[in-house]
Formats: sequence, structure tokens, C-alpha cells
Amino acid sequence: MSDSQARVQRGAPDYDRRVRTRRPGLLVLLVVVVAAAALLLGTPRGVPVAAAASCSDYATQAAAQDAADTRDGDADGRLCESLPCPCAGPGDPGSGSPDPSPAPPKPTPSPGTSADPKNCRITRKVVRVGLSRTKYPEVRAHWERAIAKGWPRTLKIHRKGAERRRSRLLAGMPTRPGKDRDEYPPASARTTVKADVEYVDSAQNRGAGSVQGVKLRRYCSGQRFIFVWY
Repeated sequence: MSDSQARVQRGAPDYDRRVRTRRPGLLVLLVVVVAAAALLLGTPRGVPVAAAASCSDYATQAAAQDAADTRDGDADGRLCESLPCPCAGPGDPGSGSPDPSPAPPKPTPSPGTSADPKNCRITRKVVRVGLSRTKYPEVRAHWERAIAKGWPRTLKIHRKGAERRRSRLLAGMPTRPGKDRDEYPPASARTTVKADVEYVDSAQNRGAGSVQGVKLRRYCSGQRFIFVWY
């Protein structure tokens, strides 16, 4: 064996030790390179690697949805669902405008005519209009005679044209001091000009007419009613 061969053999163990010493360092470097490559590939181009915004940075859910820079905890596509509306979802236009308010319900038309009070109503029952026989005895006596002649007990409100019917009916009947020309059925409770007319005390006639007006003012034309004496 030559001297050079002997030196090689003597140096072989030292070479093996140097190679084994370098291997852990190479593995660490390789791991670092792979991790850096994965980070770069997993980050979209143009988006900086930074912490996401907080929901508290926005006043409404729609604003957070438009910005799209917060975390979606339940992965349903809607961000910061705890924020107040206006709200938006995935794919909605980024206007951030409130949801349109529903149209107000249309008012129910009144069953009455233009001559009837606003918000009047009609019921199926016959409305009872109570009048005092002691306060309005002359009016009651006329009512009894008119019923005996065949005029109906149950009447129906018909306000439209009442003044015209009254004027035509009373045109040929002169006035008297302290007396009113009492009509039955009243002008506001008939559709024709014709009715039974008698002279009665003015105070009694107007008092009974006022009571009738108050008790029927909530009802529309077409409502049935009857006078009841107590």
C-alpha cells in the first residue's frame, strides 16, 4: 500500500463525519423553502398578508359585506351578521341601501256615499233610536198616526238628496209660529219626496231630530233603524 492510499483510508472516517454533520442543516433549509413557497402560492395576487378587519369597524352589515375584508365565521357567505341593517348577502349589489319598505295597505273604502260621515259603517242588526215620550209627546203622536196610515216602522238611512226632498215636500205647506213641519219618514230616511207631514212643537221636533242625528251619525246610508219610545 502506498503512502497516498494510506492517507485516504485514514481520512475516510473524518469525511463521513463531515457529511453526517451537514445533513440536518440541509433538511432545515429545505423545510423553510417549502413553507415559503406554500405561503406565496396560497396568497391571492394583490392582497396583502394582513389581519382581517373587525366587524366593529363598520356601522351596518351591508357595509361590512361590501368591504368583504372580515372573517365569515359560519361560512354562509354573509359577513358580520350581528350588525344592524341595511343588510346584504353574497351576490347582492354593493349599494348598501335599505330594503324597500312595504307599501302601506290601501284604505278600505267606506260603504257610504259622499253625503255620509267619514268612517261610517253598516251593521246587520236594526239600530234602535230611543226617544223620550215625555219630552217629545207631539212627535210621538205624529209617529203613531203615520204608522197607522201604513208608513213603515223600520227605516233606512238615505242622506244623499235629503234637503232637496224636504224642500219639495214642504214647498206648499206654510210655516206657523212655534211650530215645525214634522216629516215621517224623515227626509234622510226615504228615497222619495212623499211623506206624512204634521205641525208639531218646534222645540220637540228639533230635540227629537238632534237625538236621531247623534245616534245615527256613525252609520252609513243603507243602515236600517227603528224609533223606540221609552
